[in-house]
Amino acid sequence: MDASLLTLLQLSDSAFPSGGFSHSLGLESAIQHSLVGTKGNLQDFIVASMENAGSFGLPFVHDAYNEGDNVSKVKDMDDLCEACLSNHIAKKASIRQGNSFIDSASRIFHDKQLETLSSSLNHRHFAVVFGVTYRILGFSLDNVMTSFMFSTLRTLTSSAVRLDRIGPIEAQQIQYSLQSSIPDIIARNLDMLSEDASISFPVPDTLQNAHGLLFSKLFFS
Repeated sequence: MDASLLTLLQLSDSAFPSGGFSHSLGLESAIQHSLVGTKGNLQDFIVASMENAGSFGLPFVHDAYNEGDNVSKVKDMDDLCEACLSNHIAKKASIRQGNSFIDSASRIFHDKQLETLSSSLNHRHFAVVFGVTYRILGFSLDNVMTSFMFSTLRTLTSSAVRLDRIGPIEAQQIQYSLQSSIPDIIARNLDMLSEDASISFPVPDTLQNAHGLLFSKLFFS
């Protein structure tokens, strides 16, 4: 049996304490602002959010993976991600989730390199620590980027269930339908560097920024 496959499945499991369970990536705000009221609206929002994860998150994942053995360069990427995230809600969510992910991984896998890296970074943004953690644990770049996009899609569909927009069967149908777009998103953003990271669809980003103004909320972002 392939031990690396089992570890990859463990990291991708929703039970892995990566912090994603606390975030809806702006979906809760979109629903409360009446911009996601139908299944079609929901799918459009998920697609736009996945595109943003591809154009903004993947360049940091890619670069952090490639520079995983150079703590100084990873630290610079973490600082760059801090500067590029103008959305204060997304910034807090990225730091919160990044801290949860790398702290959990270092404690679960007892990896000294992860512990050293965690203590060296100023912010621990999620996309950065995601890329370098998978590198340290020995996964291929293709597996890393696929897992990052899968986690984005899974977070959005599970959030939609918890927000009572769709049921669990519908969520899995949407996930099955949209995960086929992941290879294309990766291919279109494969050559982008962290300096090229950008938001492709501003509406989900703007809605997430308004999350802090909600009177009542289930998620942190």
